[in-house]
Amino acid sequence: MPVATLKDGSLCFEYEDSGRLSGLYTTIVMVHGTGFHAGIFGPMIPFAAANRTRLILLNRRDYPGTTPFSDTELASLGSSDLETRARALAEQGVDVGLFLAWLVREEKIPPVSVDLDGKPQGGIALVAWSLAHTPLAGFLAHVDALPADALRALEPCLRAYCIFDAPHGSFGLPTLSKYHPLVEPTYPMEERVPRFYSWVSTYYTHSDLARRTRDPTVLDTTPLPYPAPPCVRPATLDAISPASLEAVSWPGPIQGSEALLHGMPLGLAFEQTRRMLLDKDVGRVLPRCKVAVIWGENTLWEMAGAAWAVERLYREREASGQVGRVLEVVEMPGANHFPHWDEPEAMIRFLISVV
Repeated sequence: MPVATLKDGSLCFEYEDSGRLSGLYTTIVMVHGTGFHAGIFGPMIPFAAANRTRLILLNRRDYPGTTPFSDTELASLGSSDLETRARALAEQGVDVGLFLAWLVREEKIPPVSVDLDGKPQGGIALVAWSLAHTPLAGFLAHVDALPADALRALEPCLRAYCIFDAPHGSFGLPTLSKYHPLVEPTYPMEERVPRFYSWVSTYYTHSDLARRTRDPTVLDTTPLPYPAPPCVRPATLDAISPASLEAVSWPGPIQGSEALLHGMPLGLAFEQTRRMLLDKDVGRVLPRCKVAVIWGENTLWEMAGAAWAVERLYREREASGQVGRVLEVVEMPGANHFPHWDEPEAMIRFLISVV
């Protein structure tokens, strides 16, 4: 797979590319969550060209082909000194911004234009799935830290930053429940990952009250029985073949860098949310780029609740003129946490409609 070499060779990002198209097309950069490398988006590749889309599937740090974290970097990400930790977190997002600028220049990504119906076309959008938003939030939160040449490359091309099914902690917001199968002490270690797979990939049905009010506090946070009971359809990771699951899994960082990101102090993560969405000065840099927070209709309460909480925060600040960038909060009908696997073409078409 191709590799982008940045920062005088000290940083490399491996990625999969569905391929350049003739004429005008939209480029979508997908970034994976915890425990899965970019191959988790692989089912989308066959549907890209027919939908005038170029997919770039990026591997994060500590995942195959991309530069692993050094001991020094890991120490900074987990430092007890909050300023050190904040700088280390911000750098992760800025580095992805450097990658996007490199991609625009090297691959000659078509700039954004507007069709006869006033709809944008061309350009590039970044999509962070699940916990990927924690390290990627710094891209727009600290976009003013990008070099001038990177900003010049991105300005005509960058359409949107989409946050798909991210948890509360990625936004610096308190979660609705402290339950999590990977750290639940009553479960033996050998059960935790299978329980997590069922829990995170089940198709949930949220109450009419929750959906109508978009009030996170009325969501049902009861721990899911294991094995997962029948719902709208089987849990994605319960139905997937063992060979296919193994082929897209990368569990190594779960106990290392991912644990540090998952345990990021809420105050540091919230400061990134504040800068990304609410800071007027930051919002003046690459102002064309909107933020879209996406949640699946049948996703886990954690992800739906986080989207609603961010929306409520933004609307409260918007009423008093305290926002810096356009935010859209969008529901993906029928989606759980893995629509890119279960409904890959629908995922592409949905993203195109959002960006």
